[in-house]
Amino acid sequence: MKVVCFGDSLTSCGGPGGRYSDILQDRFPRHVFVNKGIGGESFVEARERFAADVLDERPDVLLIELGANDWWRDERPYTAWGADLEEMIVRARSAGARVVVLGVFGLFRGPAGRLIKKVYGTDERAEGYQRLEERLAGEHGCRYVANIQQEIIDDRRCWEDRNHPNEYGNRHVADAIEAPLGELLGDSPLPLRKPVLETTRDFWREAVQLAPNRLAVVDGDHRLTFKQADEMVERIAGGLYRAAGGAVPKVALYLPNSLEYFLIYWAVQRLGGAVVPLNTWLKEDAVAGIFRSVQPEILVVRGPQDEMALRALGAWTAEGGKAAVYATEHADHPLLDFQSLIDSDVQAPVLEMARDTLSIIMHTSGTTSAPKGAMMRHSDLMFNVAAAINAHSFSSDDIHLLVNPMFHCTALYSSLPTAAYQKTPVVIVSSAAPELLMEVVQKERITTFLSVPTVFQKILSMKDLDRFDWSSLRVMAFAGSPMPVPAVHALRERFPGVSLHNFFGLTETISMTHVLRNDDVETRPDSIGRLLPFVEARIVDDKDQGTPPGTPGELLFAREEVIPGYYHQPGRLEEACSEIDGKLWFRTGDLAVVDEEGYFTIKGRKKDMIIVGGENVFSAEVEAVLAAHEKVAEAAVKGVPAAGVRSHLGELVKAYIVRSDASLSEADLRRHCYERLPSYKVPAYFVFLDALPRNPAGKVVKDELQ
Repeated sequence: MKVVCFGDSLTSCGGPGGRYSDILQDRFPRHVFVNKGIGGESFVEARERFAADVLDERPDVLLIELGANDWWRDERPYTAWGADLEEMIVRARSAGARVVVLGVFGLFRGPAGRLIKKVYGTDERAEGYQRLEERLAGEHGCRYVANIQQEIIDDRRCWEDRNHPNEYGNRHVADAIEAPLGELLGDSPLPLRKPVLETTRDFWREAVQLAPNRLAVVDGDHRLTFKQADEMVERIAGGLYRAAGGAVPKVALYLPNSLEYFLIYWAVQRLGGAVVPLNTWLKEDAVAGIFRSVQPEILVVRGPQDEMALRALGAWTAEGGKAAVYATEHADHPLLDFQSLIDSDVQAPVLEMARDTLSIIMHTSGTTSAPKGAMMRHSDLMFNVAAAINAHSFSSDDIHLLVNPMFHCTALYSSLPTAAYQKTPVVIVSSAAPELLMEVVQKERITTFLSVPTVFQKILSMKDLDRFDWSSLRVMAFAGSPMPVPAVHALRERFPGVSLHNFFGLTETISMTHVLRNDDVETRPDSIGRLLPFVEARIVDDKDQGTPPGTPGELLFAREEVIPGYYHQPGRLEEACSEIDGKLWFRTGDLAVVDEEGYFTIKGRKKDMIIVGGENVFSAEVEAVLAAHEKVAEAAVKGVPAAGVRSHLGELVKAYIVRSDASLSEADLRRHCYERLPSYKVPAYFVFLDALPRNPAGKVVKDELQ
């Protein structure tokens, strides 16, 4: 039979493959579904296209959903909407179609599991129309669903924005329609694409079930489908389970980007354990501190060459700690062979896993003292996947380049779980050499390229960039540190057909929080963009009062946007939270401004604010001016104590410059700054360096600048 889905944006939202009609097509494969949803239309426009879009298709079944846009427009009484609906029902039935009327104003399931009235997107008009459409459906013998969104209202995993469901939300919508539709079709639906995903393990299992032969991962010459990868994941999970003594393990990974990292990540998710990514730039005492805090059952390294991690482990084991150590590189050494995990014949049990089970212990990217272990739960990762898809328009057709360190938030919070959810491949690269990256883009037909600004700047410096074919690239997105404005303009010039995104988030936030999309990159190149849906933030002054647009203050996030806490450090996160106007907020320590249109710009760390003679100097402002010089590759500034005749000023600005042209002099920079900054903001000292010290998140480590 042919089923026509006719209506407004709620019929078309979710994107190609993610509309409720696409999900129903998978569940009822013996029938044909035609989607005629058009966003933003009301009954008036729908009535005009009814003959061409519905009657000419000669449907056996018509699913009709309209009324939401009429409610928003509020141009006609709801009785007029009902008259239009009745006309369409009569015409469709006269043409031989059976009709299912789909509503959006009915009751929804509240937190306690009871059906309750809507409080958003409703009023007396909506309630009146809901009663009217229900009556009309009954009078004309139509099936009726009072609210196709009954199960998803207030579930932020299910929405693209406040009004439009995403693919996962549409799984619930399809559930609401499935029963009456199945009766009309005389067919039983297949149990596909059901809204039962509660953990990243569920993501992986669905990918293996529904797309076993699709490519899952590429690492050099290694290429694995989801089925092939799952066979290895299952064996590794069994090996890890045995190595942990039959316990759900915490597995510490001190590895570069690699296939092994990918497989272990999914094996740990399969077990319901916790991945503990170790930042390879950390000092020995910091890694030893992580071991003491987390107490992992297993550590995976490349081999004896990772002596720093092994020494840190030794310091912990000398205190009574114990962990099995596996090496991924085969050689003559006393470490356990990772291959033995792959060869394991132990069948790991499938243990119950709640949606709030701990998934990742991601440590903050400090480079000296012991970092804090941010606890990411499966429920947090699910929300982040929705945010990542929203921010970058990820789709099932994408091929993702994974060059960001796999011990970084972007890789483990976003790239891996999102790829599994959408059943798309990740192409793993361990080197950020620009020639290699562009070769991979060309060879693998990469569509998404997320990295730190320095990687893109290195690509821009290539003299033979034009010899590569990057026509497959759809989006290049950067985060981790400010992208110099000249670099943004250069990317636009060199990659004119590629969408450029700036995105932002913290180790402590359970998702990325902001995105600056392609259309705004040229006009606001220094901004991190607007808040993503369901993320709440504010900027406050020293008295915790909200700042006016354009006025700097500290960036705060609502407590529910932040991790539940730091591992084995109860109360530590709460120390960074404050109650303001009856609500808890997490203090980021970042200084920011927001303009009247909601675009945020980071001005630097609060502790990095320089006070020169009582005047505030924001590091980011001076750095942006320096970076705008055509002969500056990178710039960082910090405050230093004023001395001598200028000691009364308290602090002075000191600049650290990486030149792109060796002819650049201090006099050139000083002149450049005086033309653009008040005198007290002009650096008093300039230091030229070959490179700025950075951590793996791409952030400059100013403590190392002398």
